[in-house]
Amino acid sequence: MNETSSSRPLMVGPQQRSRTFAEASPVVAGYFTVSFVFGLMAVNAGMPVWLPVAMCLFVYAGASQFAALALITSGASLTTIVLTTFLINARHMLMSVYMAKALQAMGLSRLERWCYAGGLTDESFAFHSVKLGKGAPVNVRYLIGFNLYCHTSWVLGGLLGAICAQYAAHLIKYQLDYALTAMMLYVLVSLCNTRNKLIGALAAVACMGALSLVGSSPFNVFIATFVGCGVGVCLTKRS
Repeated sequence: MNETSSSRPLMVGPQQRSRTFAEASPVVAGYFTVSFVFGLMAVNAGMPVWLPVAMCLFVYAGASQFAALALITSGASLTTIVLTTFLINARHMLMSVYMAKALQAMGLSRLERWCYAGGLTDESFAFHSVKLGKGAPVNVRYLIGFNLYCHTSWVLGGLLGAICAQYAAHLIKYQLDYALTAMMLYVLVSLCNTRNKLIGALAAVACMGALSLVGSSPFNVFIATFVGCGVGVCLTKRS
């Protein structure tokens, strides 16, 4: 982020909190729905009500939580569960490196960096990296507040889903497993605001489709992401 953007006036107090929540609301709604489904599935799989809530609070990783749930119910070893979740979340190391560099100009304290890193997800990374790239005026309260709204909705969704599965399972008749895909599509479409970004996204989608036809592998996502980013970088350099 350049110096001119960091020196622009920022909203404070209730006005800033309202703006932060408004920008986070699409992610908040998606997270609540997805974690609600996770809470339902976890309790239906025989877990106590508190366990999915604890996973939402301390793990806070949708794909990893669902993968761990499937592995636990299938009787997989602890080593398998740990390695699988590590592989799924390995992308966060790259996102963290990028955000650490992007946030240097803001002069965050060590505590603030830890608080922000603890709430960094795919969706918050997408929103924040674009905002910082455009030089939009943001501060640490906005960044951490955005993540806090999202994390809170994730925990509350898991709690409500677990309670409903425990005490009101007969009232839950809707299929909500599309929620994560729908939320990611929303984020993708909202970020494709230029021709180069659209071409890069389409390249990643095409690559993922081709790899899926060849075979299913957890590395397909990383390869498709690399291809999409490579196309985007090449187009940016040419323009």
